[in-house]
Amino acid sequence: MRHFVALGDSFTEGVGDPVEGIPLRSAPGWLAGWMQAASPGLRYTNLASRGLRAGEIRAQQLQRGLSLGPDFVSVVAGANDCLKGPFSAERLRAELNLMLGAFQSVGARLFTATLPNFTLRLELPGGVRERVGRNLEAANHIIHDLAGRYDAIFFDFWESELDKNPALWSEDGVHPNARGYLEIARQVAPVLERHGVAVRVPAAQGEGR
Repeated sequence: MRHFVALGDSFTEGVGDPVEGIPLRSAPGWLAGWMQAASPGLRYTNLASRGLRAGEIRAQQLQRGLSLGPDFVSVVAGANDCLKGPFSAERLRAELNLMLGAFQSVGARLFTATLPNFTLRLELPGGVRERVGRNLEAANHIIHDLAGRYDAIFFDFWESELDKNPALWSEDGVHPNARGYLEIARQVAPVLERHGVAVRVPAAQGEGR
């Protein structure tokens, strides 16, 4: 593996609250470090930027990502589509399909993941909570479907316990904190290993490399 490129929004950028003794680093950032420990010389580029909907991620990051010639690509998108509205399942599917298809066409291995259940933490009026919940269910169904279509390595957030642990989340209820990003990476790492991606995870990670 030569070059790991990550596309996305604030989750992939690594926005969140600090935690003493743990660097604030996105989950892809942690994973990249562990992949580099197993594969010296691996390059890592994080193109993510906060606040973007899937269409904006595609418009701002896809061509740059392709130009880097990656052989491993993470595409995690859709949270802002679900939270900000208006939500279009058809548009989200089209944008994700474009991004995943483009990277598959150049031979890159793909990683994607479903979105957290923000309704567990956000204080939302009943109608808004129901709408966001429906959006998330629709988005995660699309992500799951496209992961299968493109043979992407896939992490299902809703099948984990990450959403249920308040110690992993920032005060805004949306973003993981520094500990949360580290724990997400720890749970994704064995998924990568099962798919043949070399990852060297330290036994204990605090200040970390």
